[in-house]
Order: sequence, then C-alpha cells, then structure tokens
Amino acid sequence: MTAVADIHTTEGHDHADHGHDHPSDATYLKVAGVLGMLTALEVSTYWWPNRLHKVTAVLLIVMMTIKFATVAAYFMHLKFDAKVLRRVFVAGIVLAVGVYIAALSAFVFWDNSGTAGFNNPPHHRVQPPPPTLPPVKTVAPAGH
Repeated sequence: MTAVADIHTTEGHDHADHGHDHPSDATYLKVAGVLGMLTALEVSTYWWPNRLHKVTAVLLIVMMTIKFATVAAYFMHLKFDAKVLRRVFVAGIVLAVGVYIAALSAFVFWDNSGTAGFNNPPHHRVQPPPPTLPPVKTVAPAGH
C-alpha cells in the first residue's frame, strides 16, 4: 500500500518539476480578442476597393499565418512544449503557404498561354444562350 502511495507522490513531484506555467484566463481572453480583431479585419477585406486587391491577398496570407501561429502557440500549448514540435508546425505552415501561393500564381501567370491550338478560355464572361420560347399551343376551333 505504501509503494502505491510512493509512486503517486513521485509522479506528482516529477510533474511539478517538469511542468510549466500555463497562461492565466486573462491571457486567453486577450488572445481571443486579438484573434477576433484579426478575423474581423479579414472579413472586412471583402468590402475593400478593387484597386487594393493585390495588397489584400498578401495581407490575408500574413493574417492567416499570424492566426495559425497564435492558435498553435496558446490554444495548442506549443509555446510551452518542446522546440521540435514547434519546428514541425512551422514547417507545416511554411509548406502550406508555399503550396497556396503556387496554386494562386497558377491563376495569374498561366491563364493565357498565347497558343491558338491550346484550349484557351475566353477572357470575358461567357453568356448563356438566350431563352427559347415555349411552343405555342393552338386550339382547334370547335366544330372541326
């Protein structure tokens, strides 16, 4: 019976020595407020003027990366974990942003190949064909 008590005491003691201080509730609320403001700023880009769209894409990627890092650091507790885990998440976000930028650049750089024989999409909005009128039913006069 005392061996079990000693094991539990030792485990609790080891945990206290190797533990870390978690942020207070106020810190979590501040982080949530910052994330909320960043999200509101991201949503507001929908109403920004068209001339800012090139800047908008860059700002959205930066805000996305900041939000990812903040959530991973505080809510996934990576700020307090081993550095190797942080490196895994940093490598993941770098890879994700690289793939995302490569995919977006495909829409900008390769939308017009300049080759007539290649399936070039039209650069104007394709209009649907005009609607057709339904066939007119003719009623035969009575007595025929």
